[in-house]
Order: sequence, then structure tokens, then C-alpha cells
Amino acid sequence: MTASKRNLSFDIARAIAIYLVIIGHSMTGLWDTWQSNFIFAANLPIFFIISGYFYHSKRIKDVVQTGINTLLIPFFTVTLLYITLRTALGEIIQHVHYLHFQTLIPLIYGNGATGQSPFGFELSSHAGAVWFLPTMFIANIIFHWLMKSNKEIIRFIIVIILFGLGYSLAQEAYFPWSLQAALEVQIYYLFGYWLAKLVKQHSQRTIFANPYILLISLICWILSATSGSYELNRGLADNMFIAVLGGFGSAVVLLGIAFFIENHWHQIAKGLSYVGQYSLVLLCVHSLDIGLLDTEIMNFLEAQAWFSDYSLIAYLGLMLLRILYTTCFTWILLKIKFIYSLLVDRNFPLQKA
Repeated sequence: MTASKRNLSFDIARAIAIYLVIIGHSMTGLWDTWQSNFIFAANLPIFFIISGYFYHSKRIKDVVQTGINTLLIPFFTVTLLYITLRTALGEIIQHVHYLHFQTLIPLIYGNGATGQSPFGFELSSHAGAVWFLPTMFIANIIFHWLMKSNKEIIRFIIVIILFGLGYSLAQEAYFPWSLQAALEVQIYYLFGYWLAKLVKQHSQRTIFANPYILLISLICWILSATSGSYELNRGLADNMFIAVLGGFGSAVVLLGIAFFIENHWHQIAKGLSYVGQYSLVLLCVHSLDIGLLDTEIMNFLEAQAWFSDYSLIAYLGLMLLRILYTTCFTWILLKIKFIYSLLVDRNFPLQKA
């Protein structure tokens, strides 16, 4: 199978995953249910697993530079834009003062949820869905560092130690750039790396179209959803062992679905592969959407007399609507050359020497 064919399935899987992020964030009234847990068990681990799958040795300097261009620049851009727009909306429409010390903290801290910092202050504001970007920046560097060892057993031991450290930190506080999560997700990178070796020995079809592998993976995913919540940004889960198994299993299932779509639904595959290629841009757009509009949307829905009887239909409609307008707006933004360079270009603004 050619490299382009191989990458197509993974782009499709990224697209499905980013749509699961949007769906998960639209399930406000269903949080802490098994349905919500099912979505959140799968929507982010696959991104780290895919990064591990396509790992190849790089200089740490190059990893840092690419990460600044494709992860940190988008993070700071979106967070600054959100704070600016939120302040303007507060002053002009709601007549409240939004801008203060607490609302500026996420710009530096990169937290994706409220919580307690290890430095003695509360995190009452958060950066939204783009918390993922600085976390992945740190996680990429850590993984490339640990892969400097040529012995698989040493890599595995390091990953287990880092996972344990991250889990321990998560019990204490919410660290900058979700450091606790960046340490924990090394296990997903390594799983992705091993998965790539397995596919190389056999084939994508042998792994991703195998009904027994997919069934076992789906069972792991369902077990994770029924075992409790998994807050990856905090590095916490009701049952961490099962949650990680669910992360593994859900990724394999999504890749299996993507492989099927690639080989049977060619037009859908073409559209989804485009979405997957720019999935992190969709994440940025979606983060602004939920930060600026989610409360207003939910207040509007809950004020409707029919909402209590038709809430499920309303949530499904909201999910579909969000997927459509987020995708369309992302497509429009990517037509603007400067925005494309700012959010996508691996060599902008920093260029390789």
C-alpha cells in the first residue's frame, strides 16, 4: 500500500475524531453519562497514537521549531482572539467586565479546565479546546527524547515511569500546559509506534479489517465508557487502567472505520481526508465557538417550552449544525493565505536553517 493510501485512512480517522470532539462538547446536558464517556474516551487519544504511528527520528531542535509553528502559534493566536472577542462582547452587549487577571491566566497557563494550580492560586478561567495544542507540543518533545534509546524495554520502562509521574501529579493539581497529561499520553505515542511496526509486518487490512481485533477493541472502548469518566486534559479517570485500554481500543476502531470508508465510500473519504488534514484548524475554530456561543445556545434551548420533551433531537441537531458550520468556516479561513500560513505552515514563522 502506498504512502498516500496509508495516510488517507489516518486523515479520515482524524476527521472522525475531531467531529467526536465537537459532538462531545455539544452534549452539555448529557455529561457524566455513558454516552458522553463513550465520546470522550475516543476523541483525543487517537491524535497521540497517530503521532506515534508516524514517528521518525528528528533533531529535538526541529521538533521544537515545528511545534512552535503548528501548535504554539495557533494556540496563542486563538487564545488571544478569544480573550479579545469575549472582552468586547462583555463590554458592548452584556455590560460586564470580562478582562482581569484570572481571564488572562489561560493565555500563559494553557489549562483546558478550571482547577487548582500547584502554585497556590485557583484556575477559574480556561483556554477551551485548544489546551490540547501546548500539551501536544510538550508531549512531542518528550516522546522524541525517550525514543533516543534504541532498546524497546528501556523505552517501555521510561513510558511507564512517565505515566506514573503524570498520574501522580494529576492527583495534586492542574499543571501548566497540562504537563500531567503530556506525561501520561506517552503511552499512546508508544502504542502508535508499536502499531506501525505491527502493520509493517502484516498489512493495514490484516489489522484494521480484522473483525476479531475490531471486536476486542470495541469491547475495550465500551468498558472504558461504562467504567466512568476520562478527563484527559486533567490526567484523571475513574478507572485509569480501563480508560487507557479504551483509548487504545477506540483508536483501532476509528482506524478500522476509516479504512472501510477509504476502500468503499470514495467520495466521503475524499471529503473526510481534507477535514482530517486540517483537523487542528477545526479544533481552533471549534474552541472559539464553544467559548463564545455555547452558554448562549444552551440558555436559548433550555428556555424553549418543547426542549424538555425533545432534548435529544435538539442535541443531535446542535451537533450536526456545529459540525457543518465549523467545517465550512474552516474551509473559508484556509482560503486566506496569511491564516493558512499562521495555522498550518510548518515553516512559518520560524524556518529551518
